[in-house]
Amino acid sequence: MATDKNEQIRQRAYEIWENEGRPDGAADRHYAQATDEFMGEDEHETLQDLIDEDDRDDDRRSNDLMNSTHASPDVEITTGEASPSRTVRGTEGP
Repeated sequence: MATDKNEQIRQRAYEIWENEGRPDGAADRHYAQATDEFMGEDEHETLQDLIDEDDRDDDRRSNDLMNSTHASPDVEITTGEASPSRTVRGTEGP
């Protein structure tokens, strides 16, 4: 019985892979999506729903950046030939 379920999930993951144009490196995501569908835990009805949600998030971030009041960049990249005219406001990382 468990083998049957695993085989159904594997076949569904293969179908998803083919429907997406056989992209490289997506096996884990396809298997997880197939498992979710099989178990009835599909948060998004289709992959297109997830893509549309991501596009809306991108648009929101883009609009936020365009409406920002910052007139100068947060980081200035120099060649090292001349001293920078401005200082870096802050840094990120360890």
